[in-house]
Amino acid sequence: MYSWGPLVEKIHRAVLFKELRIAVTFPRPGGLPGPIRSGIPLTLRNVNDFVPEKQKMDQGIDELRKLGFILSSQGKLTASMKCTKEAFERAFNTELKQFRLDTKENYSFYSFYLPAKRAPWRPLPILQGLIDGAHIQWPHIYMAPVPSVKPPKVNYYHLNVPKGVVDRLNATQLHAKGVTGKDIRVAMIDSGFAHESHPFFAANGYKSTVFLAGDAVDKTKDLLGHGTGESANFFSIAPHADFIGIKIASDDLAEMLNASPASMLDGFITARNQNPHIISISIASDLRDPKSTEQCSQLREDLIAVQAEILHAVGSGITVVAAAGNGQFGFPGMMPDVISVGGVYVAQKDKMQASDWASAFESKIYPGRHVPDVCGLVGLKRDRYIMLPVQPGCIMDLLVSAGDQTKSDDGWAAFSGTSAAAPQVAGVCALLKAQNPGLTPSDTKAVLRRTAKSVKRGHSNKDSSDDGRTPLPAAGLGEDGATGAGLVDAFRAWKQV
Repeated sequence: MYSWGPLVEKIHRAVLFKELRIAVTFPRPGGLPGPIRSGIPLTLRNVNDFVPEKQKMDQGIDELRKLGFILSSQGKLTASMKCTKEAFERAFNTELKQFRLDTKENYSFYSFYLPAKRAPWRPLPILQGLIDGAHIQWPHIYMAPVPSVKPPKVNYYHLNVPKGVVDRLNATQLHAKGVTGKDIRVAMIDSGFAHESHPFFAANGYKSTVFLAGDAVDKTKDLLGHGTGESANFFSIAPHADFIGIKIASDDLAEMLNASPASMLDGFITARNQNPHIISISIASDLRDPKSTEQCSQLREDLIAVQAEILHAVGSGITVVAAAGNGQFGFPGMMPDVISVGGVYVAQKDKMQASDWASAFESKIYPGRHVPDVCGLVGLKRDRYIMLPVQPGCIMDLLVSAGDQTKSDDGWAAFSGTSAAAPQVAGVCALLKAQNPGLTPSDTKAVLRRTAKSVKRGHSNKDSSDDGRTPLPAAGLGEDGATGAGLVDAFRAWKQV
């Protein structure tokens, strides 16, 4: 089994252990003591003797409800209810203290409340004769493998989240100052966001709200795993922003292979309806002539509506960040008013080079538009670069495990691409917006560009050239090379807003 140990200090300090789960028992017919107070061991032979009178049981539950208890489920003999620490103490005139469990076991949680030693136990008069016992339920143990908060150890160079991303985008000093994106609403459009299925997110205090676009279903699942993993890039940079996940993918494999429950337009409209400050897009359309390798010179008609929505959003003050592509002529990243994000590989000892996995090109649809504007962190082509948390057993978990030394169901996968870089840069935008709420989309792009770190080595993905063989070099073209203005520097940008 995998240990959830680090959860104990992060997750349940404020909320989970304060919502108590209470097992309630009731007196036997005729007012006789029930299974708790009678002291009689329950057996198959005598259990029916302890079935309470239905009217008395309902009356007891009703009185607890009046005291702030909530019914979760009602059985033949007992009821499971939940309440706050304060409600429990008032109802039974007792004192509770925090109790911690051994983190070597896979409990569903590790910190909760139990009555203090020698604490009084005096139920309110209204409960006497109606309640036999009310006991705080301990968390259960998961007996099947669960994902670990920490990534597995592998024997190749890679980055871990959040630290690896934070350090290389120079956001460490900002976090130390308390600059974490608080109160900035950021919507991210992607496959899904299974944050509840992986302890990494809760252990780091990351919170999210998920909305379903189009016909997408189940806010808690992410069969592909892409959105869940890439969102960790955003949280690494802006851990306290108001994250809004927009799910667009299916959780049915057959359906995923044949159709999508939501289009890019569905996703963007749903994102816009949440009134965000920033929208991050890690999906794209490849505007390549299907009859050749060359870039299209006109926008496809099916994308005009998306273009219109994005333009209206940017005109309304919403900053839109989009992936440049991994060898594609990526749209909407090529739109001039969008912040287009390419890729830089930062190796050991902080040596930088353009990622040959990321796109870079001159747009034929928007004359004078160079892609990308700036860059985030992206591995080299086919490289396993950033270890990311995913829904255990999802497609990314299964596919990537063949080469990243992780297991196919451990909830960790190493991948990158400009899908990772876009939410990283969106996170930096959130830090800037938190510092200066009046910052416009064009202001944001300008400050990111003028403070980015210049990259002089490497080249772009050759597939993002018309002949499929001639990538853009990083150096020699000023800000028009493989990395645009360069690698985003969060601290330098923050100092200028």
